[in-house]
Amino acid sequence: MGDVLHLRFRYRFSLFVAVLLSSVVFACPPQTLGHPMKVDAGGKGWRTANINGVWWLVDPQGKLFYSKGVDFVNPGLECERGVTEHAFFWANFYPSVDKWRTAVAARLRDWGFNTLGAWCDNSPKIGLPVMVDLELGRCCLFHWHDPFAPKMRKIVMKKARELTAPYRNMPQLIGYFSDNELGWWNSALFIWFLKAPWKNHTKRFLWRMIYNTYGGSWKALLVDWAPRGGAKNFEDLKKAGAALKLRPGGNGIRLADRFMGALARRYYKLMYVAIHAADPRALVLGDRLASYYNQVVIRAMGNNVDAISTNYNVDTPDGWVAPYYFDGLRKLDNKPVLVSEFYFSADRNRSDNLNEDFGKINPHRGHFMTVPTQAERAWGAGRALLNFARFPNVAGTQWFQYYDEPLGGRPDGEDYDMGLIDTANRPYRLLTEQFQKLNPVLAQVHEKSLRREAKRSAEPGPVLVPRAHYRIDLRDQTLVEWDKEKTLLSGFTAPAPYVPFAEVHLTWRPEGFYLFSLSQDYADPGFLAYRGEFPKSEAFQLHFTVKSKGVRNHLAIYLIPQKNPSSPGGFKIDPELFRLENGVCVQKLPTNGRLEKIHESIPRIAIEAFFPAKWFGVDKLKAGMRFKLNIAMMSYFREFTMTWAGKPEERLLSEPDDFREIVLK
Repeated sequence: MGDVLHLRFRYRFSLFVAVLLSSVVFACPPQTLGHPMKVDAGGKGWRTANINGVWWLVDPQGKLFYSKGVDFVNPGLECERGVTEHAFFWANFYPSVDKWRTAVAARLRDWGFNTLGAWCDNSPKIGLPVMVDLELGRCCLFHWHDPFAPKMRKIVMKKARELTAPYRNMPQLIGYFSDNELGWWNSALFIWFLKAPWKNHTKRFLWRMIYNTYGGSWKALLVDWAPRGGAKNFEDLKKAGAALKLRPGGNGIRLADRFMGALARRYYKLMYVAIHAADPRALVLGDRLASYYNQVVIRAMGNNVDAISTNYNVDTPDGWVAPYYFDGLRKLDNKPVLVSEFYFSADRNRSDNLNEDFGKINPHRGHFMTVPTQAERAWGAGRALLNFARFPNVAGTQWFQYYDEPLGGRPDGEDYDMGLIDTANRPYRLLTEQFQKLNPVLAQVHEKSLRREAKRSAEPGPVLVPRAHYRIDLRDQTLVEWDKEKTLLSGFTAPAPYVPFAEVHLTWRPEGFYLFSLSQDYADPGFLAYRGEFPKSEAFQLHFTVKSKGVRNHLAIYLIPQKNPSSPGGFKIDPELFRLENGVCVQKLPTNGRLEKIHESIPRIAIEAFFPAKWFGVDKLKAGMRFKLNIAMMSYFREFTMTWAGKPEERLLSEPDDFREIVLK
């Protein structure tokens, strides 16, 4: 109990110190950037520029611009909850909409914002540069209907002209998001279009891809797939309702990814051509990824976006933003990235938001980043704001949203304290003060972002693993106590052309090693043909292999989906821990106090583990000890692999050949 109290005190004290320091340090006036503030204007509206490896937006006058935006800056709706003051509505507080615009413009500028994001009142009276969400793909019925229909190009071109018409002559327009969170889910797309009727052109495209992949050999297909519904040949797959499931040990997921990649290329090409034809001066800002990306989709973007936009649910309450996510985007497609949504909510709020979503029948508590108090909310949001600016490819962030969600939630069930103000038009002072102090220095932080990248790059020689000078409790469902910058391991590799899909942190205490990993991986257990327990070979897995005094100790974590109708998606994930010998699981180890999956919903995965020193042949770990170590990971269905040493090949995960030397610091 004493250790737990100590940890809680440490967390609260660090919160107090962080808030205090931010009020002192960032009260100073910002200095100018070290590089020229202006590049050649070019006379072609807004654009992007890479200056010494750092990405920026560039305004029409040629000035470098780091976007500091807010979503949902609008006057609210005249509806029952609005007029009864259970949702924000301008008429409850201002004599006219223009008076509201004047007031909100003053507030946003005072708080240091310079951009209006999606779903905003784009009146010139607010006077900030704007980014508009068109929902072009959805309005064209592109994604889940028939993307390869011959008429789709004509439909998209026409709809783009209609949707951009109100904004084409708007001088403050930066560009357009084509859509919001379309959902690039490989299994869902494959299942949906394979079961479509033959008249669907995208079904025909998929059928030809399947047929050509296996050279017309049904026997070859059966190595990767288990047909459903009695299908016995390729002709049967032409029928409406046709279905295939992945066969354990097969490589069908590669075909599902190829199909998704083809859909993505079609989407991004049509959106880019149509938007540029309709409004040549505007930037095409992508489709606001849903805090997740499949690497196949990012590669499919090509030159068909001017910037990659992604909504982002911050990883931990202290504002840590996982580097692998944005490093991966840069390596896959080196373009500027816009964080088109980020947010923090607090249980103690003035709008009585419950901070749950997925509807009232099956609410999911705290799916989005939620902390207990407004002080913790302000602290985490401020740290996240700085962490985003420290990535050289992130050219701006947008807070979601201006006001809290309504009492009782939105029509879709989302009910969060996400606002800069509450529904009664009162600012959350601690939060807005953080933006007021930090927004003016973000461009300076961003300018120096490559220095952080160089510091985190892998260095030759032994890797120093720092000691944790406090107890780490795996039962507390938080990673706040970790020194994430110091414990982050660099140098993971993945098979080309892909990149690592996770990050790993490692520290130690005399009793053993502590590890946590943040990753992304979409999994649909129903896409796999299996009976009984989900096969470990197809599970998400992390291998931790230590070589000491010639003895190899291999531990493996498996994340096993289990059916659970009350969980989002109809399944929950149970972490399991095994000892391996010669690549075979020989002993199931207890997980209590040793392994926890932190409550995140797929596709975000967070695991925390403790490995006792005695498991590696020593009574206690001590400073100066040296070990050989390899860490390797594989995603569900063996889709992606990554390793810390040697070749990132699937066959080497269960029996690695290469190790890196670590020294306990």
